[in-house]
Order: sequence, then C-alpha cells, then structure tokens
Amino acid sequence: MAYYTEILTESVDGYRPIDLDMRDAATLDDLIEMMRNAGEAGEAVAVIEHEDEWFALVRLLADDEVRVFISDIAAAGESPYADIFADYLDSGPSTLDESEHFDVGPEHDADDDDADDEAEIDMFEPEADAVWGGDADIYADRDVPADELLEQVSRYQSDPARVVAHVGEKAGFADVLGSAG
Repeated sequence: MAYYTEILTESVDGYRPIDLDMRDAATLDDLIEMMRNAGEAGEAVAVIEHEDEWFALVRLLADDEVRVFISDIAAAGESPYADIFADYLDSGPSTLDESEHFDVGPEHDADDDDADDEAEIDMFEPEADAVWGGDADIYADRDVPADELLEQVSRYQSDPARVVAHVGEKAGFADVLGSAG
C-alpha cells in the first residue's frame, strides 16, 4: 500500500501544491517549519494518506496556530510518519464508555439445539473501529464540524482518500490534491 503526501499553501488565488518532500521532516516541528517556509502568507495544509488505512491533516493557520487530525492513531504509530505525530499518538478519545452495554442478540440456550453443538460456526469479527487523535474541529471554520468529520472517518474507514476529498471540497483544496508534479 502506498502513501500519498502533499503540502498545499493558500493564497488569494486558492490553494497550490508545494514541491517539498515530507520525508525530510523528522518531527512535527520540522514539518511545520517546511510549511512556514513555503513562501505564502496564507495558511498551509499537509496531507498524509496511507491507501485504504489512515490519513492525517496538519493545518498551519495564517496566525501560526497549528491543528492536527489523525484518522487512526494506531496505524499512524506503525507508519514511517510516527515520529512526526508522536505527540498525538496517545491523544485519542475513549472509544468505549464503560456505562454502555451492547445488545448482541437473543440469548441462546445450548440445550435447545443439540445439532448446534456439532456444527462449526464461522463467526464474523469486524475490525475494531479506529481511534482518531488530534483536533476533530480542524476545519470547523470551513464548514466541516467535528461531528461531520468523525462521521466521515467512521463511515469510510477503509477509504481515507474519500474523507480527505470531502474535507478538501469544503475547505477549498480538493481541486489541487494530486496535482503536484
């Protein structure tokens, strides 16, 4: 599976891709410095996406505020970009409230059906939901509130490019994603 990485900067004409290699960034501070030095006075965004697995957005606002969102902190922690996101890898919310109880269906009495004892049943075990980290309000000011972003992440967990494109559409950078030479 391949990684897609891109840094985009915003100007009066919209976003444009910047020819920088994120592999040159060993830490988040290095990445932010690269984004700052891109030569634009507006904001910048770094997009890192691992095909079919996870994505991260690093947003540098014009006032130098930094916001980070990672769709799956466990997967990011296993990636070559783990050092960049080290401060966020344990920042995920609790995915299970201890007071929640889940209904797994009607109880089954083993005495009711002796044939079931002899039949082997393959159980479907869905993948655990990914735990996100960082700031889910990363683009709330651009019409992507946290609940919408998290709903997209949950719905399209195996298609992170779709979520990035959705955010990009609303934030204004979708048209230039993938256009870097």
